[in-house]
Amino acid sequence: MQPAVVFRAPTSRVYAVVTWVIAVVVLVALALEGGSSALLAYGALPAVLAAMGWAAFWRPLVRVERGGVRVVNVLSTTWLPWSAVTGTRTRWGLELLVDGGKVGAWGLPARSALGRWLGRRREEPALPRLDRLTADVAGGGDPAVAARLIDQHRTGRPGAAGLPRPQRRLDAAPAALLLATTGLAIVAVLL
Repeated sequence: MQPAVVFRAPTSRVYAVVTWVIAVVVLVALALEGGSSALLAYGALPAVLAAMGWAAFWRPLVRVERGGVRVVNVLSTTWLPWSAVTGTRTRWGLELLVDGGKVGAWGLPARSALGRWLGRRREEPALPRLDRLTADVAGGGDPAVAARLIDQHRTGRPGAAGLPRPQRRLDAAPAALLLATTGLAIVAVLL
């Protein structure tokens, strides 16, 4: 993968760790109260919580690369070359506008009122030029900063003919992990 400016919500990693801590506490409580039989019977429930914490909070991000934008969401990854991006919106979080639709970025939701207030007191990060990147650089978690950087590099024009389509793919790892742990939890509860 190319070096990139990587954007992700500042609290997302905190939420992921909180879900993992809760899952561990539940597992320990099950082991202490019910022993191995309780762990076998109900251990899949905190495993689902831990898997959801990883997929929903740890994994999502937006990578702004030399060749375009890679949006990693909960279950999918979308690649948008610069010529496919026709604009951006930030009302509900970062949305990349493309010919005939939009691509939402789970990893950059809209900032809360407290986040906007605190953001006024912070300076925006000084981001290096994309053509000079040699390694990944943290871009922060402000969707407006990401949108400005993307708007500076996009080459797609609304209504232009022949724009490329976003390349979206389902990511097997989070889908399989969530499906497997949910399946185990359902089996455990039914038995």
